[in-house]
Amino acid sequence: MNFNPDIFKAYDIRGIYGKDFDEDFAFRLGAALVIYLNRHKFLVAHDDRSFSNKLSNAFMHGIISSGGDVESLDRATTPFFNFVFNELGMDGGTIVTASHDPVEYGGFKIFGERNKIIGLESGLAQLKDTVIKGKFEVSKSAGRISRDGKSRMIEKYIDFIINKANLRGQNLSDIKIKMNVPMLAQEEVSLLLKRLNLQVTDGGHDVMFSFDADDDRINVFDSSGNPVPSDIITVLLAKSASGFWRKPSVVCDFRFSRGVKEKLKKWGIKTVVSRAGRAYMKESMVRHRADIGGELSGHIFWKEVDYNEMPLLTMLRILKIISKTGESIDKLSEPFQTWFNSGEINISFEISKFPSLATRLKDEYHDGKINELDGVMVEYDDPADSGVSWWFNVRPSNTEPMIRLVVEAKTKNLLDEKIAEIKSLIRG
Repeated sequence: MNFNPDIFKAYDIRGIYGKDFDEDFAFRLGAALVIYLNRHKFLVAHDDRSFSNKLSNAFMHGIISSGGDVESLDRATTPFFNFVFNELGMDGGTIVTASHDPVEYGGFKIFGERNKIIGLESGLAQLKDTVIKGKFEVSKSAGRISRDGKSRMIEKYIDFIINKANLRGQNLSDIKIKMNVPMLAQEEVSLLLKRLNLQVTDGGHDVMFSFDADDDRINVFDSSGNPVPSDIITVLLAKSASGFWRKPSVVCDFRFSRGVKEKLKKWGIKTVVSRAGRAYMKESMVRHRADIGGELSGHIFWKEVDYNEMPLLTMLRILKIISKTGESIDKLSEPFQTWFNSGEINISFEISKFPSLATRLKDEYHDGKINELDGVMVEYDDPADSGVSWWFNVRPSNTEPMIRLVVEAKTKNLLDEKIAEIKSLIRG
């Protein structure tokens, strides 16, 4: 069997279906997971891509060939998968998805006991070696595939979200909501809207929510359709939650805005900085027992849901803040916009060339404060706060042939100047 070994990424498997891997690879990966975990109860689901069902079936037959039993959710979002995994106490599992990647890509998010993400540093490298060696013994007692629990679990999932949102009789029906929901999440969202009598509009809105293809990211937009950055959403949620936790703590993407970090410090909220990436964020949250974690990419993690993302819960808590304060999301986000931020800029790039780019950036900005926690970050601080403070981060994507650039500055002119300057260095 041939497959591209580069599909094994930092915290999942991603590649082009039919070119980098196929159903034979999926079968062997399923068998390898049973061998690696030495367990028998597995949960499997897949996204809406045209070939994901084929990959999922092959993966499940790999599991049962090695003696494992499978509970199949068929099509399911990542948050629903995580909820069912914990509710049923599964030993391991996979959701076949490439998340936000282009349609030709496929992938596997793999989990072990207690819903732990299996990444390169926590078992994925061993799985890769097992698949390469390809020595699998067929179990004398083959496992079975069950598909009978999904509808019951969706109702339970919606109950769980509403309970955790702790709305306490608050009426959210007056808030005009606009939503961009992927097909995969339509059933869950419809049930939630019906249960809470939420009003969704196609016209003017107070707030808009958009979810990615497998529904583990949430992006928020104000009444004019402008994005509200995820670091601002995280700090709003943390401040609201501080009324419930005596000493709340937050794990934040190290690229968060200085304006957000300044507010967290002012409020006395403990902050832990993490590398970007769901595996790193979740690991940091577990280690520090943090209450909430946020990434610039739209992943918001909650301790209450086993340190996983649950965008529908995040949405209800944002609506609760709007209802409770009586202020629009536009107004709520204003106090944090003390710096000018580029947001995450994606640039196509051959990842193998990143080390030479990193050297070039460090040489060019050698007089700044350099941090290599993830990629290259350089900071320039002006003690007099005269408007020349700025910073940038360039890091390689863990899932795509791209690099991510974030720039932030004290003035808009400085921001524009530095974005153009760094882009030129990257492309040159």
